[in-house]
Amino acid sequence: MIGLEGSDLPLHKCGECGGLWLDVADLNGLLLHSNLPGLETLGGKVNAEALTGTCPACLVDLVSVEGGDRQHLQHYDSCESCGGIFLEHEFKDATDFQSTQKDIIEFFRRFSGKAKKKTGSA
Repeated sequence: MIGLEGSDLPLHKCGECGGLWLDVADLNGLLLHSNLPGLETLGGKVNAEALTGTCPACLVDLVSVEGGDRQHLQHYDSCESCGGIFLEHEFKDATDFQSTQKDIIEFFRRFSGKAKKKTGSA
């Protein structure tokens, strides 16, 4: 795991898969600062059938949580032991904290079903 440049939060990227790892308290701060509710109130359900990895901090199995709408299902992995949150392939191209922060916020907007709908003229 390597830290992203310009990060105010401990935000780490996996050198193998490109996924992001952050603490749930830091994520909640980021969400609340962006006028979203905390992670525990965003909804979602555990997918017990999903194959997840192992927490890099405590080496226990991660739990997959799914949310969003049916056409655009979102998921993240969570460690029930340390509270770490792992965001996978959507973030493999993340290189700096500022753009990644915006991507994380948009991910959780879609996850909660509160994504801004694009309106077009008829």
